Amino acid sequence: MANYLSPTVIQQPIPIADMTPLERLVLSLIFDAEPDGEALYFHASLGPSDAIGLSVDDLRAALEASTSIDSTAATYVAERLAAVSADDTEIEIDFSGTSWEFIFQDIVRRSATLRYVTAVTSFTCSKMRPDGFGGMAVLIRADAILGKSTNDILEDFLAEVEGGVGNGEHVLLRIREDAVREQIGQAIETDPMLTRLTAEMISGADIRTACLAVVERSDLPEERGAAEFRAALAAIHHAEQRRAAVD
Repeated sequence: MANYLSPTVIQQPIPIADMTPLERLVLSLIFDAEPDGEALYFHASLGPSDAIGLSVDDLRAALEASTSIDSTAATYVAERLAAVSADDTEIEIDFSGTSWEFIFQDIVRRSATLRYVTAVTSFTCSKMRPDGFGGMAVLIRADAILGKSTNDILEDFLAEVEGGVGNGEHVLLRIREDAVREQIGQAIETDPMLTRLTAEMISGADIRTACLAVVERSDLPEERGAAEFRAALAAIHHAEQRRAAVD
């Protein structure tokens, strides 16, 4: 019998102050948790647990201490506790109906220090099965959860090779939040009448909200069409130069 394992580490220590008591309890059962100063380092040598078992009283106490903050964990746990009978003292919660990634996303949304959380998983097997090895990386941001496995990477390689030249896609533009912060400092320094605020008074959340608003208001299809037209002219010019050199 082959045992499939998925050792996982959360690469950033998670500040205890950024977690609700319920989130801390649940994540400490889905993963192993080690103190790291004022934070916890989460990891799982066999893989994150899909189901956790604990005392009903402990779970209710953690939920009651966390009700002032809306969260995925609170909603999910409250629904399961509602089905517990008065005689039950222990409860097992199946987390396959949601995901620990959503819990970390809630934490990132509230955190003043975490811009994102990254998780890295290794797929291993007790036997040398062709489907038993690989890995996955997950990026958890306030506005998105992105993941890619080694199988996804191989499929990307195959699509690139089999698609051939002329079928590729190219990233045209990204807005970097750290670059926006640099621009803020330069703008305030250049124009003292721009604002009474200092650059330090503008938070990361302010910058993220502004970036999302700019992206939403931008006419990206029109800009993409213009860029594709410029690329078409450049390709013609490049081909003319290449053919002239051959002739």
